[in-house]
Amino acid sequence: MKICHYQVLIAIALLLTCFPLDACGQSDAVTKKTIRLHPQSAQAGKTLFHLLPSEEEQEAGNAVPVLLRIVYEQQPFMQEVYPKLNDYAVMELNDPKLKEFSYGSFARQLIRAGSMSYADWQYPLRSDRPYQILLPDVQSQRMLAGRGMTGWIKRLLAEGKTEEALICIKAQLACGRHCAATPVIVCHLVGLAIANFAFENIELAIQQEDCPNLYWSLASLPPTLHDIGPMVRWELWASPTSSDEDAPPIGDAKWKELAAQFVEIYGEAGAERYTAEEGLKLQNQISELATKQLPETFGFSSAEMERMSKEELIMRWIHMQNNRFRAHVEPLTYLRPLEVLEAKKKIESMVNELLAETGAKSSPLPLVIPQGILICRTFERRVKLLQTIESLRDHASKHNGKFPMSLGELDLPAPNDPFTEKPFEYEWTSEGAKLRLAEVEGFKTQLFEYELSSSK
Repeated sequence: MKICHYQVLIAIALLLTCFPLDACGQSDAVTKKTIRLHPQSAQAGKTLFHLLPSEEEQEAGNAVPVLLRIVYEQQPFMQEVYPKLNDYAVMELNDPKLKEFSYGSFARQLIRAGSMSYADWQYPLRSDRPYQILLPDVQSQRMLAGRGMTGWIKRLLAEGKTEEALICIKAQLACGRHCAATPVIVCHLVGLAIANFAFENIELAIQQEDCPNLYWSLASLPPTLHDIGPMVRWELWASPTSSDEDAPPIGDAKWKELAAQFVEIYGEAGAERYTAEEGLKLQNQISELATKQLPETFGFSSAEMERMSKEELIMRWIHMQNNRFRAHVEPLTYLRPLEVLEAKKKIESMVNELLAETGAKSSPLPLVIPQGILICRTFERRVKLLQTIESLRDHASKHNGKFPMSLGELDLPAPNDPFTEKPFEYEWTSEGAKLRLAEVEGFKTQLFEYELSSSK
């Protein structure tokens, strides 16, 4: 049993919790869109339309009870219409079926929730099994605030109610922010998914003749939907490789308990399987590395090392690697995307070196965190892309519907792509213009290519 215990310990000690970006709704596919803009000047002096509720617009209180009550207040709707929300979300504006979509009561509740000053989801974030937190409520918000509200916005736009549609878009972004108001990375991704629905609806809105230019409204948005610092720190804490307790003394029997807890946690989370021979080989390799590296790092004497059990050697080594990883990851929180990309490459190289040293199949160090930071920053990238479109719409309003030969000719400065720190890819054509997102080495993300034309 002791050998089997070690096999499980080592097998799960190097489990790679690096979710592919495709699993988070990201890919390197190119989405092509045709947009016919109604030229509209972004005139200074007009009342700024806030795409997120400003402090003076907010209602004091917690948005979560409002959001959760929606599900239970309209049971017939939830049973009959809820499963069809995606059908309405993907309809074209001229689809006659949009007229039969009734969502006004839900929209009013979501608008109110979006205007609330904060969201407290009361998740058991400091439990001893944080990875077992269930999030069915977040998925329902993706349906209601994302797909459901999108169907309603399309109906409003089809009926020429652009002002009401913009209010609903604002509620979408605000509800996305509320969903991201936890340190759980999945909640941030769901919040971003809702925000992406709002961005698609902005693309529809700016094609309406009476839609105001949203250049300055977009410029006022933050770089991320919610502060990602708590997310980074919590995900590091929640990793089973971390330890917020003082290390037991050398030779203490508690090391065996910690090893057993570690095995249990990874066993529950799911672990990559090793044969008995593979497990024993990996165990011995990490023990040898620990025997060499622990004295170099912490100055343990030979006598101290001899008193350490194999469990203690392994667990101390795991915690040492976790602390090393944390020292590289936590500072990434507020760096520019290009800096995060560069650091991500170095961190992945560091982990690959560990895998090569140990011969392990995978690692438990949460590489999902640097990727999660970058995914969260795609919010800013999408905002800046839309802001560039609005700058082009402003230019067309002042130049007889014509687009400039280059982005440098714009009256309102086009922001750079945050992921390349260069202007977005732009091409003037005889029919209009093309605007593209550039591919980013080392990071897969949804790419957009717009074919723009002017109605003037």
